[in-house]
Amino acid sequence: MVDSLESGNLARNNYQGISYAVPTNPLPSEPACDKRAAAPLSVTRCQIAQTLPDGTPNPNARFVQAGCETGFNTGNLPGPSGPCNGAAVTIPQGRNRFRGPNYFNTDFTVMKITKLRGWEGATLGVGLQFFNFFNHPNFGFPRYDISDSTFGQIFGLEQPPTSVLGTGFSGGNTSARMIQLKAEFKF
Repeated sequence: MVDSLESGNLARNNYQGISYAVPTNPLPSEPACDKRAAAPLSVTRCQIAQTLPDGTPNPNARFVQAGCETGFNTGNLPGPSGPCNGAAVTIPQGRNRFRGPNYFNTDFTVMKITKLRGWEGATLGVGLQFFNFFNHPNFGFPRYDISDSTFGQIFGLEQPPTSVLGTGFSGGNTSARMIQLKAEFKF
């Protein structure tokens, strides 16, 4: 999780780096993301919104408010005099704390291979290949910038590295189920 608002504030002071978001409490170990976080059908977010609809800091937010100056593991909670003037928190972040949705894909091939008479060792194979056989969508990572109003929502699908169409079409929607008729002649 990053804070692009604070990174922009620090850039004015010649700091050219990323400001990481600091958790307000130890984060739960279970994954927060699933298909319910996908937009535009978004019913739930992967993470709790940083601000309430009226723009005030959310007291249940899991991260120090956007734009508050933080250290790597330290920051201040919202207080009565402002969003960055409350009690100080120190939460060690550690490795692999954030996980996105799981990736699942199944490809399936059915072939019938027949030996050809009169051709020594020649075979003819005919069959079908199914890509993404169960037509399972694989959701991408949620928005990870706590300064973004869509923080914690998912706006895209992950694509497999190749498809029936090859690698040149990876920008298209290649996660849909595809079926290919295959003929194979070996001699």
